[in-house]
Amino acid sequence: MMRFPALYPDEHVYSAFIRARCLSGQMHLSTHRFFELNNLKYHWLRSQVPLCANLASVMEMMVPDSTELFGVRLMHTPFAPWLMSAEGGTLPKELTHAGTRSNVEETPLNVDKRWKFCVSCAQEEKRKLGVSYWHSSHQLPGARVCSTHQMPLHSLDELRYLDFTLPHHWLDKALPLAMVGDWQRAWQPFIYTVSDRIKVDIDWPKRVKSEVIKYLNLEMGVKRSDRPKFDTLFETMTQELEQDCLAGLFTAFAPHRQRRPNLLWLTLSGYSLAKGLRHPLYWLVIIFWLRNELPECRKLI
Repeated sequence: MMRFPALYPDEHVYSAFIRARCLSGQMHLSTHRFFELNNLKYHWLRSQVPLCANLASVMEMMVPDSTELFGVRLMHTPFAPWLMSAEGGTLPKELTHAGTRSNVEETPLNVDKRWKFCVSCAQEEKRKLGVSYWHSSHQLPGARVCSTHQMPLHSLDELRYLDFTLPHHWLDKALPLAMVGDWQRAWQPFIYTVSDRIKVDIDWPKRVKSEVIKYLNLEMGVKRSDRPKFDTLFETMTQELEQDCLAGLFTAFAPHRQRRPNLLWLTLSGYSLAKGLRHPLYWLVIIFWLRNELPECRKLI
């Protein structure tokens, strides 16, 4: 049996999983044998899939008390924005799976999906704790700067999936993430602040979504015949956010792509054909667009 250490503040569940393997003296095992020995399905350690069944199996081993799982997922994975995706009468604590495979879940997104870390955080942790760890907040979609040190996060292609290593193992290899465009600079405080707010107020997504619907005059519901209205709204949204922002978040808006979806229609109309839970980035980009108009956002940003 593995010995799971206590989670550090903002530590990603998979980071503690890596440390548990070390503390349990199982690093000498092959990775496949390690998973087999601990009755876990072999899988890659991804940074941005907090509702993945594989991650859930690790959490259940780590936290035997099922009543604590929601809090661990909220505080120790980049889960908070996913509460934006809850639909209908789904309660926050009932949101336990996305209904899609991890690779399908990430396909439409153009955000950096590699594991990222802050050099200053890693160096300080190594000095004080003897070990560094992966921060869940650094894995938020679109995060490129450490919210504590305001320094660029680092990564490299080998960190698309974790091979049971910690940030200090990559200090001499990883490169800083470039910041391209004003929208990325504005996105940094936005994504961190929204995530932090949801962590302390899990009903915030419901309120801000209601404000979006009210602001766009959609309170009476949406009919298929409203599509022209949505096309006009999305044209305005595209002009105000600019192409670089949408292309930086969604693969469908790359310059060479001809067919580009109406994100407002997909997210708000109720006529989307999406299978499973829609990624929170759809709601996040709408709120980012309207952040200066929504009372719930003006309180934060």
